[in-house]
Amino acid sequence: MPRSKEQYEQMRFATNNKIITAGLELFSQKGLGATGIQEIATLAGVSTGLMYRHYKTKEDLFSVLVETAVVGMNDIEEILKSEDSPSVVLKQLANTLLDELKRNNQTAQYLVLITHSLLSGEISPQLLEQYDMALFDQMTRLIKRGQSNGELRVGDPYQMTLLFFSTLHGLAMMKLSLKDKFICPSPEMVLAYLIIEE
Repeated sequence: MPRSKEQYEQMRFATNNKIITAGLELFSQKGLGATGIQEIATLAGVSTGLMYRHYKTKEDLFSVLVETAVVGMNDIEEILKSEDSPSVVLKQLANTLLDELKRNNQTAQYLVLITHSLLSGEISPQLLEQYDMALFDQMTRLIKRGQSNGELRVGDPYQMTLLFFSTLHGLAMMKLSLKDKFICPSPEMVLAYLIIEE
């Protein structure tokens, strides 16, 4: 009995998810250059021919994953747009991101993938601008606002932004490296250099 169109689409969707999961795992571990198409197909449990039906090149898969990671940063932007006090916004941001890190490896993999893409130059200028400029500008403005009302420590807001996101990226790398031995620090610890506690 032939498969229905719906069954075919479900199979295609399931196969694509396997490829995406395998690609994310390998690219986050090894980067684009050191990851082979056969390696992705093997980990996904599909043939290379089937892999090529979904993605013409490993670069195409990498680009899709990087775009997914950057689009996922929209949640961070939404938190940063809040009109709440800067310390409240930062605590919400840290809680959200650290909870995600604790719950699954994919968040860590996507953060590491962004780092690989920035280092390799495999991120489009438009995505780089969306990730770097918009996110960093919002965070810098939030820090300035918190400094002006005495909630946040004095210091260069851009450097403090870099330190915050570098800490998250570093934690993501440690989670993937240490696996079960990883213990996520508390939001208070991550924000200790930013927030002036009363």
